[in-house]
Amino acid sequence: MNPTPGGDIFGGVPSEGLKIAGIVGALFMAPMLFLMAAVGGTPGIAQSPASAAAVAEIPPEHLVVMQEIGASTGIPWQVLAAIAKVESGFGANMGPSSAGAIGYCQFMPSTWEHYRRDGDGDGIADPFNYRDCLPAAAQYLLDSGAPGDLRRALYAYNHSWQYVDHVLGIAVSYGYLDPAGIPAQAVGLARSRIGLPYVWGAAGPDSFDCSGLTQWIYAQLGISLPRTAQAQFEATMPVPMEYLQPGDLLFYEQTYPSHERITHVGIYVGSGVVIMATQPGEFIKEVTLDNTYWSQYFASAGRPLKGPMA
Repeated sequence: MNPTPGGDIFGGVPSEGLKIAGIVGALFMAPMLFLMAAVGGTPGIAQSPASAAAVAEIPPEHLVVMQEIGASTGIPWQVLAAIAKVESGFGANMGPSSAGAIGYCQFMPSTWEHYRRDGDGDGIADPFNYRDCLPAAAQYLLDSGAPGDLRRALYAYNHSWQYVDHVLGIAVSYGYLDPAGIPAQAVGLARSRIGLPYVWGAAGPDSFDCSGLTQWIYAQLGISLPRTAQAQFEATMPVPMEYLQPGDLLFYEQTYPSHERITHVGIYVGSGVVIMATQPGEFIKEVTLDNTYWSQYFASAGRPLKGPMA
């Protein structure tokens, strides 16, 4: 982190700290919070269903503490989890860093003295103890503008916009949906087209076919997609279903006679729901992943990216 924040993350960028008031009622809240964590999180915070594969890497006892702090402060627990992963790998590498940052959240010693917390009530404020460090980290974020301006708070934590994007990207895999991010914007645009008619060959803004809809959505966000479902399938990064996120495209095969394998596409919006322009005579609508008709044609998922795929 910088002289103000902590952890050696990107090429020696110094890392430092975070912040919050203490943890209250853990014994009573833990079972409920663990359940909330598994399904996506805290009321009032933008969320998508968490990737089970991603959440599985968080130690369960750490997850409970992150979830409780999120509930009490409004800071998404997914962001705290992402910081813990980036800063110390959930305690696997607690320094000191090349800049001298230490502990689970990689505080500089002087900053830890200011934000230190005894989160588990054992009489010791230990930067190497996640129960103490996570509430201190949350308080640091609160003092830096969270939860209202998470990007600014994360930038204060480590003065690098690359760091901010990295942390938020990991948080998304845990179920957080950054309101300013492309996935959330893509979902909002998709929802804004619900009810408009399906018209073969139409690409918006008032009528669409399936690939015209997805092409139009991402064009508004500065991402160019080709025109057909097959071409979009070839132009997006493949995504295993266990890592599916809102904004990803879902591809379907052989939905009508064609020389191309992929003949239909929709956009995933979370909670097991796809928005798609279905077929002539119908309208843009929500369809569940397990829909009896569409699920039999499902092929794979893909993620639109800015620029060419690596």
